[in-house]
Amino acid sequence: KPILGGSHSNSFLRGVYDECLRIMDPEGEYLWADVFPGVNICATNAKDMRIDLGEPKRFQTIELSSVGSNNAGKVRCEQLLYVDDLVSGIEQAMSRERLDKLWEQFTTDLLQRRIGGCKTLIIATRWSVHDPMGRLETANEDNPRAQFIRFPALNENDESNFDYENSVGFSTNFYRQQREIMDE
Repeated sequence: KPILGGSHSNSFLRGVYDECLRIMDPEGEYLWADVFPGVNICATNAKDMRIDLGEPKRFQTIELSSVGSNNAGKVRCEQLLYVDDLVSGIEQAMSRERLDKLWEQFTTDLLQRRIGGCKTLIIATRWSVHDPMGRLETANEDNPRAQFIRFPALNENDESNFDYENSVGFSTNFYRQQREIMDE
């Protein structure tokens, strides 16, 4: 069943597309063939960021498209709608008008592509109560099937929740410095 991935820009999604291909490479460092024996890529479309597994289908297994890309009839999601960082940055986050427009694009361009029992997974930095995550949280306040998980930058001990041993995260010092220079 098709999985649709969305974000604020195609350049962001290009990294997701490339990483999916890297993970699915039977000769690569991941064990794709061991985990999914017999599941192979049957088609790719780098221009439209689509990957099809198994047999060719009208709507590919993985389709990536940015919000506002006029997705009607172009993409579909039956398995999962995966959305990562819809808000493009501080200028959009600081404008209620731009957040209103983003909400309209998100609800009409990505959410409406879901079919049947499609699940939704959204990963985002919270910018405002008016950003899509804030609006979804408000809209689903009484929905027992909706779950919102928050990971603050600093934990209850004022230490980073994202300081990893492999140096890809953010240190406690980094977050404390950011807190000092940022507006509440």
